[in-house]
Amino acid sequence: MSHIGALGPHDIGARVTVRRRVQGELSDVVGDLEAFDDASVAVRTADGTLVAVPSPDVVAARVVGPSTRAAVDLEGVAARAWPAPDSHWLGRWWLRAAGGFTARANSVRPLGPPGVAADDALDAVREWYATRGLPPRVQVVVGSSLDRDLARRGWSAAPQVRVMTATLSLLASRLDGCDSSRVEVGDVASSDWLSLFRGGGAPPVAREILEGPDSVGLATLSDDEGAAVAIGRAVAEPPWLGLTAIEVAPHARRRGHGRAVMAGLSAWGRHHGAVRAYLEVLATNEPAIALYQSLGFVEHHRYTCREAP
Repeated sequence: MSHIGALGPHDIGARVTVRRRVQGELSDVVGDLEAFDDASVAVRTADGTLVAVPSPDVVAARVVGPSTRAAVDLEGVAARAWPAPDSHWLGRWWLRAAGGFTARANSVRPLGPPGVAADDALDAVREWYATRGLPPRVQVVVGSSLDRDLARRGWSAAPQVRVMTATLSLLASRLDGCDSSRVEVGDVASSDWLSLFRGGGAPPVAREILEGPDSVGLATLSDDEGAAVAIGRAVAEPPWLGLTAIEVAPHARRRGHGRAVMAGLSAWGRHHGAVRAYLEVLATNEPAIALYQSLGFVEHHRYTCREAP
């Protein structure tokens, strides 16, 4: 199979730009590469539209990294998918707290300017978290101007997290053959579900986070005796589907249960209008990254939590 521009079949799932000629005029299509062959390339745009471009009409094509704005937009989607019960807006900085359960729910999500000078904004952050007995943290896109500014101010960085994305159609093709018929998806975290989540030791506030979004799917796969052996969670905010908490009981691993849960949640997401999936994984978790890459996920951006000195 040939390449078109700088693209090849190995780029399926990546974010790309394709410049095409339409009736003598040039226009660009930007989105996720969903299909590639000698005849055409198919790109899924941000609104979910699938645009097929015949190969003879392609003038140039290449993989592009997401802009900082695109990363911040997805950070906002992910924040709404992991809602903190205690929050406050400072301009477009979203201060969030959940009794210390997960850094994602106990840090600032800067989704735009704070509306005040940087020094004043950081002072407000320190005070807000101090009153809750929590360390001041800001979750920043790695390499962003705010990330660099906080580094200069001595704010320490936690290990980086990769945010990875894939189109649901590509994910479905990679999961084809997984038996998800025994995966049940509801909107309440049952006791069986919670028994597998983080080893069963999550505090009560976790339920508020897990069940909080408007459109949430909590998947459970049970064995022949009816005991839960795998779980997963998805939140739909079209065009996005956020996948979290894909966990398998230790005694039931390496049997395809995790893939079956992902297949069930992907089908649930498509039913709820999603066309793209995202997930988060520690940048040092190479086995998980390799698995997700095999399913078509590519890195969208990275974030880290920076904590006040």
